[in-house]
Amino acid sequence: MQNTPPELTDDDARRPAGVVVSGPGEASTAAHPAQGAPHHHKVALWWALTVSVVLGLMVAILGTALHSQVWELPGTTLPIGAAAAVLLAGCVAVFAALWARNVHLSPVVGGVAYLVVGFFAASEDQPLVLTDLGMSPLLPVAIAGSSWVFGLAIVTVLASMLSWWVLRPRRAARSL
Repeated sequence: MQNTPPELTDDDARRPAGVVVSGPGEASTAAHPAQGAPHHHKVALWWALTVSVVLGLMVAILGTALHSQVWELPGTTLPIGAAAAVLLAGCVAVFAALWARNVHLSPVVGGVAYLVVGFFAASEDQPLVLTDLGMSPLLPVAIAGSSWVFGLAIVTVLASMLSWWVLRPRRAARSL
């Protein structure tokens, strides 16, 4: 009778085990965990940082162009462009961290975007982001600008936390 190799078991029901220890009297079998699965290459840190900085610049430019779009309703104005720009920034920050499998790249994207947006808002001649909420009358574009600037800071923290949660090491489930 031929001994069949033991089945691969899941250490936490999500990832296949890399090495299977055989029972008594059986030969041990080692299997590569990525067999049949797409290979995940390690991204070089310099390349990941470069891509993250470029993505941060793109988020800042595209978000600034998008943030001033408002939706006029009877009696109110909704800054949907600012909400879309903040959502864009969060998605790109999480994408960069997951692509490179490095949680530190999420705040790099958000930080670069925030610095560039701050530069756009600090321009004395023609600011691209208007954040003065003390104007009278209050302009809807100022609300959108403030939503973009402060929302960018908040979504950077949230994207970093989400990236950390997704990329954190999982512990093997212990059976008692």
